[in-house]
Amino acid sequence: MITSIKHEIIDESLAEDAVRWRRDLHQIPELRFDLYRTQKYLTNLLDTWDVTYDTGYGVTGLVVTLCGTRPGKTIAFRCDMDALPMRDESGAAWASRMDGCSHACGHDGHMAVMLAAIRHLSLHPDYCGCVKVLFQPCEETGQGAKAMMKDGLYEAHPYSELYGFHNMPRLQDKTVQLRYGAITGGGESFSLSVHGKSGHSSVPHQCINPISVVCEIVSGWDKITQAIQHDMAIIATCKIEGGTAVNGIPQQAFSAGTMRYFEAHIADYMKEQMHSIAEKVCRKYGATYDLLFEVLCPATINTIDHSDVVAECARRIYGQEHVLTDVAASPGGEDMQFFVNDKVEGVCWFMVGTKGTNLHTATFDFDDTSLRDIASLIVNIARHRLGGKDKDRI
Repeated sequence: MITSIKHEIIDESLAEDAVRWRRDLHQIPELRFDLYRTQKYLTNLLDTWDVTYDTGYGVTGLVVTLCGTRPGKTIAFRCDMDALPMRDESGAAWASRMDGCSHACGHDGHMAVMLAAIRHLSLHPDYCGCVKVLFQPCEETGQGAKAMMKDGLYEAHPYSELYGFHNMPRLQDKTVQLRYGAITGGGESFSLSVHGKSGHSSVPHQCINPISVVCEIVSGWDKITQAIQHDMAIIATCKIEGGTAVNGIPQQAFSAGTMRYFEAHIADYMKEQMHSIAEKVCRKYGATYDLLFEVLCPATINTIDHSDVVAECARRIYGQEHVLTDVAASPGGEDMQFFVNDKVEGVCWFMVGTKGTNLHTATFDFDDTSLRDIASLIVNIARHRLGGKDKDRI
C-alpha cells in the first residue's frame, strides 16, 4: 500500500533536526542579498557534514554539490532564502529576533527541507550522478537567480534538470499541486516618456501637452489585451506623472506599469502593439517618445516528463488523491526560470499545501508538520532521476 512507505526515506530523527533548523532560521531572517547570518548558519552545518559547497554567487548565494558513488547526470534543486520586511506577530517562542523582518513567506521552511534532503543524500550516496542545491538570495524582489547566473553559476555548476517548490497555506493541506506548461507568469516593467512642447496654460494651442498624449497612449494600450484570445495577457499602467505647476504645460510626461504573460510570443506581440500605438499618437500631436522594458521574471514553464516525475514521486508520499496536476496557472511572478538556459532539458516548479495563515501575513509561521513529507519528496525526486535503493523501494 502507498501509506506503508510513507516516511521511509526521511527518518524521525532527521525530521526532528529539520524542525530545529527551521526554528533557528526563523529567528534570524534577513533581506534581499544581505543574508550573511543565514549563509553562515547553512555553511556551519555543511562543514560539520563534510558536504561540498561553493559561494560567491549573487553575493550570499550558495551552491551545494552532492555526488553519488557512480557517474551520471546532474540535477538541481532551487531553494530561496530571503525574508520579508515585516514584523513577526506569530507569537511563537522562536519568533524573529530581527526587528521589522520576518520569514513570512516560509523560506525558513524551504531551507530546512533542503538541509534534511542534503543530509540524507550525503549519508546515502548510492546513486548515479550529482545533485546541486542552489540556495538563492533575493527571491522576493526577483533579482537573486539572475544575479547568481550573472556571476557564472551555470558555467561552474552545470545541470540538466531543475526542480523547485513553494509552501502554499492557501491550498489544501498535504497536497502537491502543479501543472504542465506555464505555472507562473512572466512579468516585465515598462516606462514611457513623452516629450512635448511646454508653455503657459493660457495658450495651449501653442504647446504640445505631453500629459494628454500619455493619456491617449495609455487608453490605446488598454485595448490591446482585449483583442488577444489567450490565458493571460495583461498590460497594467500603474503610474502617470507630469507637470509641477497648475498653470504651466510641462515639457515631459511619464507613465509606468507592468505587463504579464505566459508565453514569450504574447509578450512580443504586446510590445509591438504598444510601440505602434505610441508612435501613431505622438505623430498625431507632433510629440516624441521613449518606451523601455525590463524583464522582472520570465514565465516558469514546467516540462511534461519532469512534471510527471514530481507527480509520480508525490503520489508515493502523499497518496493518489492528494496530487493535482491541472491547477490554474498563477499570474504572479517567480524568478526560478532565470536558472534555466537552452542546456537545461527539464523544469518543474510545484506547490505544497500546508496548514497556517496565508503567506506574507504578520502571523505566518511555517507548518513544521509538513517538513518530513516535503523532504522525503525531494529525496524521492533525486532518487528517481539518479537511481538508488530508495527509488527501487517505492
